[in-house]
Amino acid sequence: MTGRMLVGLLLGSVLGAGLPVVTLAASAPAGFAENAIGTLVVVRIDGVQERLQGVGQIPLFEGDVLRTDAGSQAVVKFKEGVKVALNEETSFKVLSRWVKDQPLTRILRMSRGEVWVTTYGEEPVRFEVETPVATAAIEGTEFDLKVQEDGQSVLTVVSGIVKFGTAFGTCPIKPGTISYGVRGKKCTKPAPTDVMKALEWTKAVK
Repeated sequence: MTGRMLVGLLLGSVLGAGLPVVTLAASAPAGFAENAIGTLVVVRIDGVQERLQGVGQIPLFEGDVLRTDAGSQAVVKFKEGVKVALNEETSFKVLSRWVKDQPLTRILRMSRGEVWVTTYGEEPVRFEVETPVATAAIEGTEFDLKVQEDGQSVLTVVSGIVKFGTAFGTCPIKPGTISYGVRGKKCTKPAPTDVMKALEWTKAVK
């Protein structure tokens, strides 16, 4: 009996029993890696690795882990209309959250490093960056988020409002200010800062 015949018999049995048939289709990309200085490593959920060096296009999917090592930076774009730059020694996982009757929320679960995030589309987006101690939720904004070795998260907002939350509450962080997310505490009160200094690292890669 051939594989095709076996599949046909199994399908017939399912239909005959009145059970639903689920069609498995390839997932659409969540976005694309577009540029790298040095090397961007993309680790798929099955452990397969792809690398981008220079200008190119690597599709990104749910569950992928992106990583830059020392001396490497990269830029990726997500279909929700969000552009993300990775500084050196940065790593995050691409995830999402879906609530019934609401648009999907794209999530970057960041374990280390530094990212610059900006929106470029006209439609409102649901996009969050999680760190070990805090979450930054964006709505048409631009910001820099850095995770230090102890997990402390440093948020610098360039434009728009970023909702910066820990387990102890959420703070709206305004443009031109900096806030710290510390384990076991609410984020610090936003303080004025030089945002251009925080973004100096992005000049070569954006």
